[in-house]
Amino acid sequence: MKAKVRGDNLIPLDNSAVIYPPTVARYNTHVFSLSMDLKVEVVKERLLTALETIIERFPYYGVSLHQGFFWYYFLPNKRPLEVYEQKGSPCNYIHPRKGANRYLFKVYYTKHRIAVEFFHVLTDGTGGLIFLKSLVAEYLRLSGETVGEDPQIFLADGKVDAREKEDSFERFYKPLKSVFKSESGSFHLKRGSLTDGVQVLSGQLKVEELKAISQKYGATITEYLVSELIWALQQLQDLKVKKAAKRRPIRVSVPVNIRRLYDSVTMRNFSLFVVIGIDPSLGFWSFEEIVEQVIHQLRGGVNAKALSKQVARNVAGRRNFLIRYAPNALKKPLMKLLSDSYGDRIYSTTFSNLGNVSLPEGMADIIKRLDFYLSPSKTNKVSCSAIGSGNTISLNFTSIFAKRTDFERIVFSSLVDKGVGVKLETNRK
Repeated sequence: MKAKVRGDNLIPLDNSAVIYPPTVARYNTHVFSLSMDLKVEVVKERLLTALETIIERFPYYGVSLHQGFFWYYFLPNKRPLEVYEQKGSPCNYIHPRKGANRYLFKVYYTKHRIAVEFFHVLTDGTGGLIFLKSLVAEYLRLSGETVGEDPQIFLADGKVDAREKEDSFERFYKPLKSVFKSESGSFHLKRGSLTDGVQVLSGQLKVEELKAISQKYGATITEYLVSELIWALQQLQDLKVKKAAKRRPIRVSVPVNIRRLYDSVTMRNFSLFVVIGIDPSLGFWSFEEIVEQVIHQLRGGVNAKALSKQVARNVAGRRNFLIRYAPNALKKPLMKLLSDSYGDRIYSTTFSNLGNVSLPEGMADIIKRLDFYLSPSKTNKVSCSAIGSGNTISLNFTSIFAKRTDFERIVFSSLVDKGVGVKLETNRK
């Protein structure tokens, strides 16, 4: 058995994924959710057949997670697949052994919804979206529909490109000095009782209205929405901390798909984070000033040269002699320290926008809505994500606060005040 584990079957985690298994916690599941609402009813048995068919095209997701003496690793998983009726909240922890027959993703369904939830150790939002589109397309074909071609839809009988399996961080790694410099801590939402189930407050927005207000400020939709988050957090900190000199930086972590920047087609994790923010200790920032800062920082941060330090840090940490050869038992607290120092501690919330998703003929007229949810964490108790299709964007807040919703309410109220209509939905009781 040990010889088999050391052989060709063993698959190392990518350099971004190594941080996830040792830092999973009660309020930090490292799970994200993607879903499509259909105009037709979902048949469980047909969905399972579609999953069993399409997984052959995604062999890098048909794996199980194992803990070695030094590192975690994947092994191919040939156990039976299942689909699950969705009853609770999204982004629940997927136990590597007990959660999904040792798979690291779960496919859910309701009467009109197909959803996939991924443990982030497998892939990022882009990889997850391609898998969901391919799964739903296969389901529709089995239902007798003709689905047009789409570069983000992989066919079940298609050839697997070897580059899809690669760890692109390794390929584009260049050694750099001073890659472990950390930022100061940021402002966080703290007060309020917590709940184990992720609480969702979702707003449905019209693309043309959101685009119009974004263009008014000379911003993209992502830049505008990040500005709204910072604006809301500034108001909340001002209420709590009266003296400007004692106010903490407000920062938003924005994941960026870097495949195009580096000419990569990997289906594993290959996104980095641009941290955008203001320093309220310098005084009150008008909304216009916040937008100006967001545009400057985000556009200046999304290029291969600016992101090269993050690529180097991801790989250098794994290559460090002390980290590389430390037993997993000792590595876990060290990984938690690294995660805090370069992750949750330095930003106030996360905003991830998968953009307006194109749907081919045969899908576009059947899919009513897309949703994308991020799991919050103990430090950053509220996260925000967006995804759209056609003329509608879903802006979704996920929270572990049992009752507190002031952050979300300020953002949605500000959108309405600026002329953006919002249809709200929630799973809160």
